[in-house]
Amino acid sequence: DAAGVAAAQRMLALAQGAEGGPLTEHDLVLCLMSGGGSSLLTVPCHGLTLADKQRINRQLLASGAGIGDMNTVRKHLSAIKGGRLALACHPARVVTLAISDVPGDDVGVIASGPTVADASTCAQALAIAQRLGLVLPEAVWAGWRSGALETPKPGDARLSHGGQPHPVHLVATPQQSLEAAAEAARAAGISAHILSDEVEGESREVAKVHAAL
Repeated sequence: DAAGVAAAQRMLALAQGAEGGPLTEHDLVLCLMSGGGSSLLTVPCHGLTLADKQRINRQLLASGAGIGDMNTVRKHLSAIKGGRLALACHPARVVTLAISDVPGDDVGVIASGPTVADASTCAQALAIAQRLGLVLPEAVWAGWRSGALETPKPGDARLSHGGQPHPVHLVATPQQSLEAAAEAARAAGISAHILSDEVEGESREVAKVHAAL
């Protein structure tokens, strides 16, 4: 919503030196990220409004698409996701502490990876949108076709410091949470079984599988 846009724009402004002047290679930026960041961290790309992004997000949620596909689209509609927050911090050192909520703990998917390089492309976002039948503004289709909305890629020197990529540390993951919950259950005398930390799909269908097991 509008509060998310204001907060995200404030983050970009701070990174770009709104207070204390521009960041330098001697500065350290700590970014704390968690699942849910994709919806809270919103700065529409050029040619897109907040209402457009809200409408597109509703389409994505209704499509049943996996989180990877959803975030590929989101990254290529944003001025802050997909490594762009880290670009704004350049040339400072950026250290990200992340709480994962995604299968496989892909740091590029957590909160749509605002501080890490993005391996996905405009072409992939376009293909996903076409497959899902998303209704998008013409400016988005044009930006994807031309590559104007492309994200910074692995190896981009602006996403490194001293020749090393900006570090990302996972401080909590779904697997850790599952193991902790199972340990607590077993301590209470309850038999606990961890099925997986990579279960994906429509919740009503996944629940049937869980119930059957």
